[in-house]
Amino acid sequence: MTNYFLRSFIDWIFRRQSAGVTLIRLGVPLFGLVLLSLTFGLTIPTANGPIIFSWDTSSGSSAVLSWGTFIVAASIVLLGILLIIRDILRESREKVIVIEVRGLRDWQGEPLDKAVPTSITGRRDPLMIDIRQGLVDGQIIDPSVAIRRLSGLPDDIARRCNGLNRADVSFVVGGLAPVPFLFLLGVIVDDESHTLIMDWDRERKIWRPLDEVDDGKRFIISGLNAIAAGTTRVALCVSASYDVLDADVRIIEPTAPIIRMDLEDRTTTSNWSEHKQQQLAQQFLNVVMELARQGVTDIALFLAAPASISLRFGTVYDKRNLPSVTVNQYEQANPIKFPWAIRMPVAGLAQPAVEQR
Repeated sequence: MTNYFLRSFIDWIFRRQSAGVTLIRLGVPLFGLVLLSLTFGLTIPTANGPIIFSWDTSSGSSAVLSWGTFIVAASIVLLGILLIIRDILRESREKVIVIEVRGLRDWQGEPLDKAVPTSITGRRDPLMIDIRQGLVDGQIIDPSVAIRRLSGLPDDIARRCNGLNRADVSFVVGGLAPVPFLFLLGVIVDDESHTLIMDWDRERKIWRPLDEVDDGKRFIISGLNAIAAGTTRVALCVSASYDVLDADVRIIEPTAPIIRMDLEDRTTTSNWSEHKQQQLAQQFLNVVMELARQGVTDIALFLAAPASISLRFGTVYDKRNLPSVTVNQYEQANPIKFPWAIRMPVAGLAQPAVEQR
């Protein structure tokens, strides 16, 4: 606790913006004026002769002014220190649970908890889940094993939140893993708490918040109004980075109606805006809700998207009121492009389940 307090105090002084830091930065120069015993003079010429203002901190009557300045400076700095201590004590009650999923075998980058912005207040509590398997980078040989590694996450989160006020707990989430596991992580974390989603910048090789400007591009939705009455299962194809091809989907879903959500002018680097992702997630949620209103009870989701969008879509998916959803995994080298999928723990399903093909 002492080390945390010292580190936090140094962090507040040099990096944080707060009323306490501002007061200290204001008071310290005043201390300098007194301690250095500087003499200041100002002469203003007038028609009746010059008006001279001077201050000598080491002489006579100016000593009163010097002591007054010293007391004011000391009071300002002391108040600043007290405000910082108050903020640190309040922050020490807060906890930031940093959840990182690693699903790429050869990735040894900086841990996510080291990249959390200083604006996110609270003690960092890193929670790393390693689902890497096998010899091929990013390939999951046995999805059921990876699911078991994720299955204990709700209990782990509950244990870390035990005894804390819910308002004092926030989450930072990120990962490099197959889409179904990222979506599942989002479902587990959901959007009921303060959650910051970060993503890995492959070019700069750093974790980044979604801090770019919204370019205004949104999903173009097609097929939603062509669903026949009585349809209970559909294939929802979301292309937010790469293309989801109908031909690949038809191998798995030969008869289900295909609903498409295609992001305008999509690239692998066009999704670094928090506001844009929130709007895309709302579009996704609206489509799923409309499918539910039309009587659809089962959605096969084919999602090509960055990790942060895959996570976000999972967080907004209502566990109780939306249709069951199966998220499919794309494998380019496999003749069956979507060789397995994970049925999400929603719509009454207690635990996620693997579907192998």
